[in-house]
Amino acid sequence: MSDAPASNLRVHIERLCDIVLARLAGSLGAADAPELTETLAEHALGEGARLAIDLSALTALDSSGLSALIHIVTRARMTGGRVVLIAPSTFVSGVLTVTRLDTWFDLCDTLDEALLWLNQK
Repeated sequence: MSDAPASNLRVHIERLCDIVLARLAGSLGAADAPELTETLAEHALGEGARLAIDLSALTALDSSGLSALIHIVTRARMTGGRVVLIAPSTFVSGVLTVTRLDTWFDLCDTLDEALLWLNQK
């Protein structure tokens, strides 16, 4: 019997030309944050990488999950990469607003807008 909490996060990763799109669904908390950080690092955080993270189906986010997103963006920025968060759910948007991280993260309402933003910078 394991004491590890069950994963409540689903991650789907696809490549759109040279942009990686990660779609997150469920809840992002302490149980999933380290694995998400590692997974996205494997797929998208190389030199100059461009990553779009769709948060429209993310229903919950705790401090560990928020820390994972901050870590991913910080690491990408340090290597000349760019990350944009797409369509945060109402709950996630509220967390970003309360923590004032809505001004620190790059946010887009749609995938098309995110792709344009990632291709212009």
